[in-house]
Amino acid sequence: MVDLSFEMQALVDQLEPIARPGGKGRVLMFLGASKHAGTSTIAREFARAAAERSRRGVWLFDLDFARNSHARALAGPEAQVFDASFGRNAFWRAEPHGAQARLVAKACADHLYVTEFQRARSGVERLEFGTAREYWNAVRGSIDLAVIDAPAASRATLPVAADADGVILVADEGSWNERSIAARRDAIERRGGVVAGIVCNRSRDMSRRVA
Repeated sequence: MVDLSFEMQALVDQLEPIARPGGKGRVLMFLGASKHAGTSTIAREFARAAAERSRRGVWLFDLDFARNSHARALAGPEAQVFDASFGRNAFWRAEPHGAQARLVAKACADHLYVTEFQRARSGVERLEFGTAREYWNAVRGSIDLAVIDAPAASRATLPVAADADGVILVADEGSWNERSIAARRDAIERRGGVVAGIVCNRSRDMSRRVA
């Protein structure tokens, strides 16, 4: 297990000062510049580090709805469950309309929560992600920080980038590719997102373990 405490505290210092004028939270997306860059580990450890300073809470949004890997890893079977709708239209749509599905958040540590997508065993044929400015504004008004972990293998989640305050690309040092990074940046900016920075992951063990 790689200990990223020092690196994540430094990254929090640079990207996410918890005390902000007006008390509004922020929304940050982590997206891999390529597959197997270790994005999920970076996003999870960043959320953990930020939660240590938070009072209203840090929510880790796992956009890999099919696997819910963060919820499985962080939330115990008796974890307290919260509605993650924030009283607004969601940033995701299930088809056909009316299919039984919901997004919840589970408490997993002091001030840290992780989302999990729950659906009936049958009924959801397709999921679509989109912009939802009112939803994310409600998130900002309710919590200190939303950390979005977006799967690198799919472009379906890119519309969510437009509603984030910034997108942090994660690239693996061992397979650094300027063209891939530039292409991912262009794809984000075409959808109205802002790339706030690039994290170079130097841990090969981590990049092998986590997509």
